[in-house]
Formats: sequence, C-alpha cells, structure tokens
Amino acid sequence: MSHFDIEFAAVTDIGKIREKNEDNVLISSSLGLGVVADGMGGHSAGEVASNIAVSVLAETVRKLNNGQLKIPATFLPKLDYTERKMLMAANLANIAIYSTAQSSEIYKMMGTTLTGVIFDHDYATAVHVGDSRLYLFRNDKIVQITTDHSLANEQVRRGLLTRAEADRSKIQNVLTRAMGIKKNIEFDLLKFPIKAGDEILLCSDGLYKGLRESDMADILRNGKDMPIVKLCKQLVNCSNEKDGQDNISAVLIKVMPPKKLTFRQRMRRFFGVKS
Repeated sequence: MSHFDIEFAAVTDIGKIREKNEDNVLISSSLGLGVVADGMGGHSAGEVASNIAVSVLAETVRKLNNGQLKIPATFLPKLDYTERKMLMAANLANIAIYSTAQSSEIYKMMGTTLTGVIFDHDYATAVHVGDSRLYLFRNDKIVQITTDHSLANEQVRRGLLTRAEADRSKIQNVLTRAMGIKKNIEFDLLKFPIKAGDEILLCSDGLYKGLRESDMADILRNGKDMPIVKLCKQLVNCSNEKDGQDNISAVLIKVMPPKKLTFRQRMRRFFGVKS
C-alpha cells in the first residue's frame, strides 16, 4: 500500500441528452484503486462492457492481493510486480468483454475505454486504453499523463490537425484502440512518483468536452479546502452545464501526508492486525 494517505471520490452523470449512462467508475480505498471506463455499442452493450472492465479489473487485483490468483512467471517478467498486476487485471478484463461480445449478437460491437490507477508506496501505476484521460494536478498546474487512442489525436501527432481543431473535429469520437474488440490488445502502462498535495483526475471524454484544462485547473485550485466528493461533483456539474452532450464521469484522488498513527495503531500494524 501507499506511504501516503489517499482519498478517493467518484461521480458519474448521464449528461443532458443521452438516454443511458454507458460510463462506469469504481474506487476502492482498500485496494488503492481508481478506475473510469466509457463503453460503446448499441443496446446497452456499452454499459455492459464498461461494467465488466471496472469490475473484473478490481476483482483480479483483489484476488492477486489475497493470493487467490497468481501471476504466471512468464507474464512480463521484466516489469515490477505492481505493473504486472495491473496489466494482468486489464488483460483478463479485456478477455471477459471480448468473450461476452462473441457470445451474443446484441453485444457483438461492444467495447470500452479503460483508465485505471493504483497506488503503491510512493508511486502511481496506471493502465490505459482509449480516450478517457488521467491528469496530474501538482503545484497548481494540470498535465495530461495519458495519450488518447483516437483518430483525432493521431492526426494531431502527424501535424494534420491542431489540438484545438481536434477537440472540435467530427472524428473526435473514433477510437484507434479499445477493449473488447480483439482478444489481445495493447494497454499503455504509466508509472510516476507521487507526492503530498498531488491530485489525480481520471475522466471520460464527456468531462473534457465541457471543460478545458485551464477550467479544470481553476476548479481544483479554488477547491483546495473543499471535501473531495464536493470538488469531484463540481467538475462534473460544470462540464455538464457547458456541454452535457455525453455521459460525464470523474474519479478524483487526493494524495495527503501520512496520518500520524497512535501507539496502539503502530502496535497493531507491527503485529499484522488488520485495522
């Protein structure tokens, strides 16, 4: 687990025009895990795909933590344990979505994005596919850590569109990579050091369609003393007011200095008693 005290909040909203919410979010303090998934495919298939993504990812991490599941020695042995754990969990979630999609005509076209982060000691390890995003807010500045796997971003990379044009582009929603489409897919793996005062924001594209990065930074800067759930709601509500054309989801994570333990808590920890 992390050396820091880590607070989690999650909010998801259907937005103004969608008939259903195909986003799914999950937070778990006990696992040190936050996840956002944005599903696609008709007939509620998107909801099903994003639900499988977050639940299988979390369930696999839980089983690996308590020894019900082991990582095969041959699975990416050069990576560290936390990286292998996140990638194995993401791969199993992808296979679960893919096999569900294959098993039924109505789910055939289903897929989902996935952006998940886990905290271990002084590091955050993220697994990512699609166009949901992970931002790091540190020293009053916001930085996008993930790369969008979208056609629009591909064109930005090749110098065919500016970022501003890409954000308004018709092809903005076309993904170049997603879960559930193939049996084996490539996830991005990102690992970065964390420090007290950091805030990490995971979100579906619905959030950044309504809020520019400068808007997000303003909200986070002005909400420093606000309860984290309230701050997370504010991000979602502001985006919904400005745009609201899509489902909007956010997971907000605050890295706090470690809490001082009492003598009794230190003894319980020393003897391995779960508090």
